[in-house]
Amino acid sequence: MRLSNDLLARLQLEALDVCLLHNPEYYLSDAHERSEGKLERRREDFYRRLQAAFAWLEGEVAAGRLRAYGVSSNTCTRSADDAEFTSLTRMLAAAQAAGGSGHHFRVLQLPMNLVESGAALEKNNGSGLDRTVLEHAAAQGIAVLVNRPLNAIAGEGMLRLASVSAGAQEVEIEAQFDIVAELEREFRRDIAARLQTSEASVPPENLFRWSADLQGAAVHVGGLDHWQALESQRILPRLLQVVQLLDQGLTGRIGETWQAWRARYLPELHKLLAELRRQAARKSQEATAGIAAALDPLLPAARREESLSRKALWVVASTPGVSCVLNGMRSPAYVDDALGILAWPPLPDPIAVYEAVGEKTAQ
Repeated sequence: MRLSNDLLARLQLEALDVCLLHNPEYYLSDAHERSEGKLERRREDFYRRLQAAFAWLEGEVAAGRLRAYGVSSNTCTRSADDAEFTSLTRMLAAAQAAGGSGHHFRVLQLPMNLVESGAALEKNNGSGLDRTVLEHAAAQGIAVLVNRPLNAIAGEGMLRLASVSAGAQEVEIEAQFDIVAELEREFRRDIAARLQTSEASVPPENLFRWSADLQGAAVHVGGLDHWQALESQRILPRLLQVVQLLDQGLTGRIGETWQAWRARYLPELHKLLAELRRQAARKSQEATAGIAAALDPLLPAARREESLSRKALWVVASTPGVSCVLNGMRSPAYVDDALGILAWPPLPDPIAVYEAVGEKTAQ
């Protein structure tokens, strides 16, 4: 096996700068579930397999198709006694066994943010477990790429570290549910009852059931990001598909009835969706309020009014040992918000911020 010359040609490269093994700890996760008290044997097998992978990557370096390699791991920031913990110390030992003292293990990618601060606080590396993974990486000359700087895994869900504006309430939600439900009953009575479809199709009476399907959404949706994903990936595509199908398929008197009902229904449904979106935004605001309260007193006064996303990125980017912070490009405004921190001097004591936020979130 080797890196494909066709791949390099498509990338218009003579060699890849870096190749990362992505989340190899999935092997440990499976081993943990099936270990039956033999986890340490599984660990040894895990690092043996890493060494074999590194040996292959060293061969690609020698062939001139690769310049360096590394690992992207979500668990290298955990406690050393965690069953799925991956040790940078042992990764480097495996790299040395594979490629000698001049091995080409150069990069580690890991998650870190205001909430998940193990990379900066957890002593889990070094011969006596006296270093954090960031400290050990710095001592060994390993570049560290940080991912998920704004998406924190908190409990069973994801917490978005960004400022959110909920806006003013425009409708009372239960009353709006009633309005939508009544319009849907009208559709079933006046339109669906007159439609015929194949047995494999959705029954006409089930085409518009959002008043039932969205009941409880305000309780179960975790925050604005969760709602936006639900709305954009499931609700709106399904709604648009049905509306377009009926627009194209209904003509004559039934078509006129459909168009008149459609003109009344869609604005009311969108009001309901807007209120559910507002409630999700309120949840996001409440979830990040405690973090902002712990964070702001430790920041210079000039930075306290900045967006939470900027402050969160700034803390991570200021952390000793971090080489690069990876952030998405959702929109021009999102990128502009992130780029704003590049001109800021480093925060003097980011570790104090992680500790303060950790105490707040543990309460």
